[in-house]
Amino acid sequence: MFTKYVRLLLLLCSIVGVACNRSTVSLEYTNANKEVKQLQNLVFRFSQPLAGDSLLNRWDSTEYVRFDPAIPGRFRWESPNQLVFSPEKPLAPATSYKATISKAVLGKSAYDNLVIKEDLLFHTPDLILEGTNTQWVLQDETTRSPVLEIDLLFNYAIAPELLKEKLQVNADGKKTDYQLLTASPETKLRLRLPGIKAEDREYSLTIDLGEGLVPVGGKNPSKLKTGTSATIPSPFVLIINSLETEHDGTTGKIMVKTSQQIDPASLGQLVKLSPALKFSAEITDDGFMISSEQFSMDKSYRLTLEKGIRGKIGGQLKEEYENTIAFGKLEPSLSFTLSKAAYLSAEGARNIEMRITSIEKVKIIVSKIYDNNLLAATRYGYSPQETNGESDEYDYGSGGGATFGDIIYEKEVDTRSLPKSNGSYLFNFAIADKIPDLKGSYHIKIRSTEDYWISDSRLISLSDIGLIAKQGKDKLFVFANSIKTAESLKEVNIVAYGANNQVLALGATNADGVAELSYTRKDFAGFRPAMVIAKTATDFNYLIFSNTGVNTSRYDVGGKTINSTGLDAFVYGERDIYRPGEKVNFAMIVRNKDWLSPGEIPVKFKFLLPTGKELKSFRKNLNTQGAVDGSVDIPVAAITGTYTLEVYSGNDVLITSSPFMIEEFVPDRIKVAAKPDKTTLVPNEKLNLSITATNFFGPPAANRNYELEIQVKQKMLYPRKYNAFTFNLSNQKSFFDKKLLEGKTNAEGQASESYTVPELYQNIGLLQASFYTTVFDETGRPVSRSNNIDIYTQSVFYGIGDNGYDYFPLNQPIRFPLIAIDKNEKPVGATAKVEVIKHEYRTVLTKSGGYFRYDSQTEDKIVATGNTSINGEQTNYSFVPRSPGNYEIRVSIPGSASYVSRSFYSYGFWGGDNNSFEVNTEGQIDIETDKEKYTAGEKVKLLFKTPFSGRMLVTMEKD
Repeated sequence: MFTKYVRLLLLLCSIVGVACNRSTVSLEYTNANKEVKQLQNLVFRFSQPLAGDSLLNRWDSTEYVRFDPAIPGRFRWESPNQLVFSPEKPLAPATSYKATISKAVLGKSAYDNLVIKEDLLFHTPDLILEGTNTQWVLQDETTRSPVLEIDLLFNYAIAPELLKEKLQVNADGKKTDYQLLTASPETKLRLRLPGIKAEDREYSLTIDLGEGLVPVGGKNPSKLKTGTSATIPSPFVLIINSLETEHDGTTGKIMVKTSQQIDPASLGQLVKLSPALKFSAEITDDGFMISSEQFSMDKSYRLTLEKGIRGKIGGQLKEEYENTIAFGKLEPSLSFTLSKAAYLSAEGARNIEMRITSIEKVKIIVSKIYDNNLLAATRYGYSPQETNGESDEYDYGSGGGATFGDIIYEKEVDTRSLPKSNGSYLFNFAIADKIPDLKGSYHIKIRSTEDYWISDSRLISLSDIGLIAKQGKDKLFVFANSIKTAESLKEVNIVAYGANNQVLALGATNADGVAELSYTRKDFAGFRPAMVIAKTATDFNYLIFSNTGVNTSRYDVGGKTINSTGLDAFVYGERDIYRPGEKVNFAMIVRNKDWLSPGEIPVKFKFLLPTGKELKSFRKNLNTQGAVDGSVDIPVAAITGTYTLEVYSGNDVLITSSPFMIEEFVPDRIKVAAKPDKTTLVPNEKLNLSITATNFFGPPAANRNYELEIQVKQKMLYPRKYNAFTFNLSNQKSFFDKKLLEGKTNAEGQASESYTVPELYQNIGLLQASFYTTVFDETGRPVSRSNNIDIYTQSVFYGIGDNGYDYFPLNQPIRFPLIAIDKNEKPVGATAKVEVIKHEYRTVLTKSGGYFRYDSQTEDKIVATGNTSINGEQTNYSFVPRSPGNYEIRVSIPGSASYVSRSFYSYGFWGGDNNSFEVNTEGQIDIETDKEKYTAGEKVKLLFKTPFSGRMLVTMEKD
């Protein structure tokens, strides 16, 4: 009996165990372990199917997996049992992460128990020194002595000050000193080795890095001491160090790195490619670059560099160099070719150009943004909530429960089906609008179906209405023309919106295509005009002022101010200058605001002396044409100077005024010469000025009074050869000093004065001392001469070059051209202090009277600083912005407070994933399967892990 109960108990336990196993899900595979790339998808495969068909291939913001530190991104069920996480941006460098799978993965399944056997720990690659590049360079253009420089190539950006603590360089087994030329964090840091002499021999170089080096933005320090060795070639022999290739989908580039800078004249016909194609060769800092739009990503090319290519130092390529190059698979990317263009002609081909690289399938989502939401969508951005795709917990483009627009088109497109033009893909915007009765513009988003971080979007206005708006004090003038034919469009309804999205004015264009909209100005900032929209029965367009405004600061657009009478007058004379005793004749014409004659009305005239006192006043009446003339007698004893004729209305409102010059035409009676003994000056240097005054046709002008006024002010430096550089100091623009000396000439009509440049005039740029010498003749009439002398307060002037842009992407190196010149405008070698300042804004609470208010104040933050050596015309300072905002680069003499600066802005980010394979410790290929056991006829899924990136040939034997 006891045995029977035992058997029954065991049977019940077995049933419970089976039931428990059926309700339990475990993690079978994930690549979120060990080492991952900064941009790649993380895969989680479970033992049981957890997602239904409705959840497959949709981007989902549900937090199925939590990461520590947090990683922004989206999830997608690739199959019922496989979940994919795609990050929005690159993972932090050299950083460890922990993944925790939440029970949200079981939310749509019949399972209620999740078993994870071990913690999911992974990390991005550690910091490593990937390679070096050695090169002999000239110190500057004025000397032929070469110096050795070496580039250290890391996989992450390194702060130069941290590298100094861990770096040691040995040449031929002996420690050698080095200068770190790179002043900001970069992946390529340049060293200069002044201790290695330029001899006709080879050197053996060893570079050792200590442990504990942390990259910028990373957390994990390097754990082991690392190092690398290199051979330094003779400066009298040109060596090809390496070849690198890249392709952006349109243009292919081959970067050839050499052991010394290349003489451009020696390239000529010595560079050949097979198969032959048209290419261009451009000299770079570390060699030269070959580029061509005819390069194919799928082909291999034979590069031949013939003997005879020379370097700037004198080295020559002794043997012919040949190598096979290929571009391989490119980093996946997509973008609109013209990211800022917003208008697409409705009467044209309607093609939108896109650049798509290494992406087989994209999804295109087109939304319609309603007309009264355009301001908000432009200001805050719009993100479509896909109806059969992405599911957001919070839609940033919807404003919570509201929405800016609705999706009218969704489609996954094979990129091979898109037409191409000049290497770019074309998307034809010939879609059917599902809601044509509601006016608005369009938002188009394109993204990869596999990698969430690869996407781009923009607003598109499909219209034939071209708009131009001009804003006045209380009116808006809107011009509407056909984009296709440029003809004026009449009866176009115009609506003006304020910055608070309220309607300010309504109107319609006349036969000339012009609409005049009047609106009432209000004190509230929200009622300033911000947008106009144009509507017809079949067309719609808009114009947002913040995106399309024309900067008028360099134009005189203020116009003429009309007085309260509404009259405008023009006064003119027979000439502009008269002698005392002559009669000043003048005429005047008056018009009202409609350019019509105001009729026979009275006007008043006042003729004022140069002192401002009234000489004469009189009254006249206009004739029927609105004109009048008159004259004023000038006394013989009248003082000379500028007289003013003022015109007033009958009720004493000033209408206009006109100047007249009264001067005596008396020639100079003496000749004055002022001669300095120096042409240029420096601080603490003395200048002597010799003054000689001679009577015309007579003896020297003895015992004459003279004045010497010395004015010192800032002078702008504009070298002709380097007009692309800015040399003027940013914080020394208002300098001005003045000194007055007086005396009498001696019996020979001579005098002398001296001026010593103050010693405190140090490192404040280029100054100009103007010496104004005035000698008075026997009647007291002055005769003046001037001399201008340049004061060089510094021996070296630094310049920052223009690289063509003011906006730069984040996490990409920016190269700022730098140069140092002497007072003769010749390049020299010098050390400069370089600082990169970020202007951040902080909101603070301040008290104003009896009230408190919030003020936005600027706070300057130094993000990079250090000394850098400037040599010749090819020096560049590289900086990598890590956060968006306004930046300023400052270059100054070490220890000086004055600087040359340039402002720039950084935005956006970059990332990609080559889908390269992992490498095991033995360098072999690892193969994993999705299951341990299979039945006959079942499909086997294999996962290859290999040290090779790009294409791989796999041979399988059937069994």
